[in-house]
Amino acid sequence: MKLWLITLCLLISCAPAALEGDPVAVPTATRPAPVVEQTGGPTMAPATATAQVFPTIPPTPTNTPSPEPTPTPLGPQTINGVPLGDIAPLPPETADHVREIYAHGQQLGRDPRAFSKLGDSTILNPHFLGPFDAGEYNLGEFGHLEATIDQFPGSFARHGVATHFGLHSWTVFDPMWADGEWCEPGEHALACEVRLHNPAVLFVRLGSNDAGAPAGFRYNVKEVIEYCLDNGIVPIIGTKADRFEGSNENNDILRALAAEYAVPLWDFDRLAETLPNRGLGEDGVHLVIEDLPHDYTDPAAFNRGHAMQDLSALVALDQVRRVASGE
Repeated sequence: MKLWLITLCLLISCAPAALEGDPVAVPTATRPAPVVEQTGGPTMAPATATAQVFPTIPPTPTNTPSPEPTPTPLGPQTINGVPLGDIAPLPPETADHVREIYAHGQQLGRDPRAFSKLGDSTILNPHFLGPFDAGEYNLGEFGHLEATIDQFPGSFARHGVATHFGLHSWTVFDPMWADGEWCEPGEHALACEVRLHNPAVLFVRLGSNDAGAPAGFRYNVKEVIEYCLDNGIVPIIGTKADRFEGSNENNDILRALAAEYAVPLWDFDRLAETLPNRGLGEDGVHLVIEDLPHDYTDPAAFNRGHAMQDLSALVALDQVRRVASGE
């Protein structure tokens, strides 16, 4: 009887399943990556699903500053009077950690010419970073950022499967929120996006749908950061312009976590303070949608939330690219 079972197992090629906490493997299929079209409005209703907890590996402590200096931002040193060091801070210990994460990702086979997005409707409406793929921009004095646009073709206009209307931090790891057309059974949206696009960098924009549970928000964003570290993906933690939770509590949590884990911070909230109504539309959550190109030779662009969100995100991405490439 035992011999019969062993033979049957060999015939059906029994193999152990991958553990949930294992790093996501490099994609081997040629399945095209989806571009998710988003045109609707916000979804603020809370979900009933709860987040799964995944085993994580804590980041390597970086208690002593590196002798290597942080790269000095090129071009203008401020946007609307806000220093680039406040919008995209990258202290020496963070720069060191970026190099470490990136090197780990390259060992895993991450694509150095790809980044992904994880977030809610605040980066879906309007299309976050899309004009840089469409050629609808004029960088003006920020022309040095062209090298970063050239580094990541196709990623700017791509939303992928890790962006979702109404996404909460606690639903990131819930397979119920994954796109059934693209994601495998039991696969959560972030793992699905990593498998499909294989990014070296991930923009993280969460918090607008997380009101009233700061401890849970902090825990869940920690899970996102640790998932990125385990999988060799540099997370760029983005703050938001809105005050949907009634305060700036979630942005403060995001800043603290970026410092705790020594990962890059994209502090758009600092820049939003310089914009009329923080760049937001009537709902107080989403940026005003404009059809105009991102023309940074036009002073009016510096009063528009969409244009400033994309410029500041590009600055943060440029910092990461330059550190990772050793420039």
